[in-house]
Amino acid sequence: MFLVAITKQEISQNFKNVQLEQLKIHPFIITIATDNFLSKYLPLEKGFSVIESPFFSSPKTGQIIFSQGTYHQQNRSFEIGRSTISGRPIFYTINPKGEFYCSTHISLLRTAGLPIEEDTTVLPEFFIYRHIMPPKTLYKNIKRIPMGGQLLIRLENDKCVIHKKTHYTPPTENQQIQSLQKGAEELYRHLTETLKKLEPVKEQTTLLFSGGIDSSVISTIYKKIFALNTSYSSGYPSESLDLNTEKKYALSAAPALTMNHHYYEPSSEEFLSGVLESMSRAEEPLHHLQTVLLHLLWKNEIPSEQRIVLCAQGAGSTFGNNEIFYLNEKRKKLLYRLLINNSSLSFLKMISKRMGWRTGIIDIIEKLHHNYPLNHSENPIWSWMDYGSWDWVRTYFNVTQDQIIRDRYEIIKEFSNMSLYDTWSRYSLYGDEDVTLSIWSKIGEEDKKILYFPYYDCNVLDYAFSIPWQLKLQVPRILTKELGRQCDLPKFILNRPKIGFGIESKHWAERGGIFGPMIPLASKIVDEKEIRKMQSSDPKKAMTFWNMINYSIWKRLQINKEPLEVLLEELNSNI
Repeated sequence: MFLVAITKQEISQNFKNVQLEQLKIHPFIITIATDNFLSKYLPLEKGFSVIESPFFSSPKTGQIIFSQGTYHQQNRSFEIGRSTISGRPIFYTINPKGEFYCSTHISLLRTAGLPIEEDTTVLPEFFIYRHIMPPKTLYKNIKRIPMGGQLLIRLENDKCVIHKKTHYTPPTENQQIQSLQKGAEELYRHLTETLKKLEPVKEQTTLLFSGGIDSSVISTIYKKIFALNTSYSSGYPSESLDLNTEKKYALSAAPALTMNHHYYEPSSEEFLSGVLESMSRAEEPLHHLQTVLLHLLWKNEIPSEQRIVLCAQGAGSTFGNNEIFYLNEKRKKLLYRLLINNSSLSFLKMISKRMGWRTGIIDIIEKLHHNYPLNHSENPIWSWMDYGSWDWVRTYFNVTQDQIIRDRYEIIKEFSNMSLYDTWSRYSLYGDEDVTLSIWSKIGEEDKKILYFPYYDCNVLDYAFSIPWQLKLQVPRILTKELGRQCDLPKFILNRPKIGFGIESKHWAERGGIFGPMIPLASKIVDEKEIRKMQSSDPKKAMTFWNMINYSIWKRLQINKEPLEVLLEELNSNI
């Protein structure tokens, strides 16, 4: 963790148990707080740098830098940014006095003297999408640097002024890439190179292994270059083997790839306590239920000496692994247009609702027919990852659908002239994916684990974006499968269905489900009647129920500043 504060008043007296450095630049005092885990202060001849790296105590620091902030005395400027491979969030603000603060942790901003308040204007967005799209946050007047982004601050006229803000900008398609096999070979090379950077600390590494293609590729390269094969996964408590697909995938793939695999399953009580612990560590609501499993896995199962954990998150929309992309390509075919029309889609939606099937994809395909502009709330992109109930959010917050998506549109409107795939993949990368990495990385740090995401290495991302969509969308998951063939993965791993590692809502969201003991905790923030109305196996209602739990616990911990121990005691008494 780190904090850099450029203030006019002394704040060092607020801090304990961190390493502090100070520079006096009239009329400012620059305070830098670092720890002995990820961050390091580096004095320069005319300024300083603060970095975050898994090598902070090694001469190889420059090989992997997650975050770096540098003050240049010559032009009185401070530049800070984070790499794409870093899940590490950087929160920042400039207060009315013109003082600048940035940190990986909200708690450090509070310690520095900043008021930490809730931004209620973004709640409709949160209750639909389970997160706030960067650079905005749930915290009033506090933003975050987006993935691969940079921030340039200048000290001018006794005030800190933001001069420049950037984010990661992917390359456009490279039409010189005409072979998917050659593309996969180059991706394999880039993935190998990013893993080789961990050579100085290889004995401190391990990996998460789901048994899918993405993690199997990483595990194969990892084993080849380091001759290491220990891996871990986890599953939901009391889940039957038929439904616990991740367990089946991992335990079947591990022997085929000669991995020394460890599977961990917490009890229901541990899982519920893990929700509170995870949220306290993340300092924001949990985007995924799976996050709790990862926290408990890092905390209880992975040995302390294995402090660097490789995670295969990332080979999604950028790689063409998006069912919407593939179906949109098929829309161009005559047979598809004849089979999929408004009448057939209406029929499919009716059958899906009666059978309890997932209807989201059908809704999106139906909207694709209408060619709504990006700023229209019915554009299909706004139905992507819209977990919560639109009806409940519109009614409860008295907002329109256009108001809910307004901030997100402002963030991605610069991509509106790009292809559907370019716009959509950037939307996913800058929003859902970035927030997921931030939450997992923050929790990992508190559990003394450093998360490393090879698929988000800038060279990997750049090359994946540059492969033409017409190659990536020939058949579903073709690029990922070709990458798997580069690793000689067994056919059963390559050909079995792609799955998400969630849990069906009927197993946790209905009355009598696992989250029942958390309702009294949440009802101190959200009316219990509203919470009970959302207890349902219906996916939209279920996720609204999860968001209510999420939001309420977050607010009690981070806004009302209630101690974690108090909430854990309440939970235990309810259990």
